[in-house]
Amino acid sequence: MPPPRTRPPSLEDTIRKILAVRELSLSQISRASRSRAPANAFQRIPHNLYSALRMRSFSPNVFQVFELSVLTGYRFADWLEVFGFSLRDVARFQAEFPVLRTVELDASACQPGNALPWFKENQAPDFSAPLMPLGRWLALTAPAQIRTPTTENSGHRFAKIGSQDAFAFPELVPGSIVRVTAKRLSSTLPPFGGKRNKRLYLIAHGKGLICAQLTRSGVDKFVLCSRQLPYAQIEFQEARDAIVLGIADFEIRPLGKTEKPVVTPALGRFWTPTPLSRGADIAHVGEFVRRARLRSGLTFREASRRTRIIARKLGDRRYYCAAASLSDYETQRLPPRHIHKLISICAVYFASVAEFLAAAGINLDRSGTLAIPTELLGGLKDSNNSASESSRFFNEMQRRYGEPPYFLHDSLGVLFGLPHLSARDVFWAGGLRGFIHPCLAGALFFVVDRKRKNPRAALSCPKWAQPVYVVQQRSGDYLCGFCTMQGDTLILRSCFASMPKPLRLRNRVDAEVVGKVVGVVRRLR
Repeated sequence: MPPPRTRPPSLEDTIRKILAVRELSLSQISRASRSRAPANAFQRIPHNLYSALRMRSFSPNVFQVFELSVLTGYRFADWLEVFGFSLRDVARFQAEFPVLRTVELDASACQPGNALPWFKENQAPDFSAPLMPLGRWLALTAPAQIRTPTTENSGHRFAKIGSQDAFAFPELVPGSIVRVTAKRLSSTLPPFGGKRNKRLYLIAHGKGLICAQLTRSGVDKFVLCSRQLPYAQIEFQEARDAIVLGIADFEIRPLGKTEKPVVTPALGRFWTPTPLSRGADIAHVGEFVRRARLRSGLTFREASRRTRIIARKLGDRRYYCAAASLSDYETQRLPPRHIHKLISICAVYFASVAEFLAAAGINLDRSGTLAIPTELLGGLKDSNNSASESSRFFNEMQRRYGEPPYFLHDSLGVLFGLPHLSARDVFWAGGLRGFIHPCLAGALFFVVDRKRKNPRAALSCPKWAQPVYVVQQRSGDYLCGFCTMQGDTLILRSCFASMPKPLRLRNRVDAEVVGKVVGVVRRLR
C-alpha cells in the first residue's frame, strides 16, 4: 500500500513556521511595523497577510520584506526567497545580456548558506597535466552550501567589457568578464617616464567604467591608453575625475560569438572629464534609475525588450516593464510597487540591488543577518553539505586563485552558448605553457562545445582570432590548436611556440576532434 501523499506546505504555512521559530506571530509583526513607521503605509505589514497571500496577484513590496527581515533577524535575501524572488536572477541576466559600455556586475547574489549543485571527486586531480577534461576528476553530486566569504566581501569586483569602450582590445574583448582585485594606483603604476605598464586597470569616471592600460602623466594624473583602437587619450586627475578600483587579474572570455568593438564618436574625439558624482548626490530612486540607464547606454525601447525576455524566462509577466513605465520610474521618488520590476530594472541597467535599495532609503546593513533554517524553507533550499568541504580540487583552486565567482553559476552555460554545461565540457589547461595564441596566454580552463567537430578556418580573421579545437590522440593525450580538414586528413597547427611544425593526422584513426573551444578562463598579466 503506497504511503499517503502529504500536501506541500503553503506560503502562509511556511511564514507561520518561520515566525514561530522566533517566537513571533503575524499580529505582533504587524503591530511592530506600524509602530516603527506610523506615517508610512508602505512599510506596514498587513494584519491580513495570510489571506492576502492566497490571491495570486498579491506580492509584498520591498519595504514590507525589509521590515520582516528587521523584525525577525533573518536575512533580507532569504525573505525574498520565501516569496519566490531570487537576487541570483539579477546576476544571471546581467552576465547574459550584451553590454554597450563596461559595467560592474552585481556579485552580491550568492551568500554563505546558499546551496548550489556541486561536485565530488572521481580521482585526485593532477594539476601538472597539460590538458585534461574535468569529467575525469569531478562528477556532479548533491547541492552543497557555500560557507566561504561572499565575493562581495572578498575584495574582488567583476566587470563586463562593453562593445563601445573596449580600450583593452584585443587583450579583452566585448563580453569578457574580468575579475578586479582592489589595489592602490600609487603602488602599481610606474612613475612618469618610467617603464611602460602592461597591467589593465578598472577605473570609475564621471560617465561610467573603463578597463584599460594607464600611463602616469604627472602627480596624481594618468592617461587612458588604447592598445589598437583609435579611442581618444584622456587625462584624469585621480580622485577628482576618476578613481582606480583595482587591477584586472582574471578573465572569463566567451569565444563562440564575440561582438565587434565599436569606437563611437563620443569616445573617438577628445572629451573633458566631468567630476565624479558622489552617492549623496542621488536624491531619490528615480534619479538612481536614470543614472543607471545612462551608464548602460540603453534606450527605453531596448531596455523594455530585455525585460520581456526576463518575464518569458521566469514565467511571470510582472517582470515586464513597458518603455513608458521605465520612463515614469525615473521621475518617482519611491521604488516600483512590485519587486519583479526592481529585479528587472537592476538586471537590464546593470545596477546594484543594494545601491538601488539605499536610494530608496533601505539600508541592508540594518536588516537581519541570520540565515533562515533550511528545514523551514521546504524545497527552496537543499542540502547541509558544505561546498568548501566536498572537493579537494576546489579547495586547491581557492587557495591558488581565490574564491570562485559563485554568482555566475546560473549564467555560465548561456554565456558560452552551452545551456547544459557539464564537467565534461570543461578542460583543465593550467599545465600548458608557451601559447602563441594571445587570448589563451595564462589559460586555466577551456570550455569546449563537443557538438562542433568539423573544424573550419576563419580565413578573414587575424591569427589571434582563429578558432581553436581540442583533439584527442589515439594514445589518449589531448592537443589543442588551429584545425582544418583536407579529405580524411586532419591538419593541426599547434598553439605552442615549442611545436612550430603542423601535424598531419588521419581523422578518426590517429586522432579525433573533441570539439571547438568556445570559452577560456585565464590569468591576466
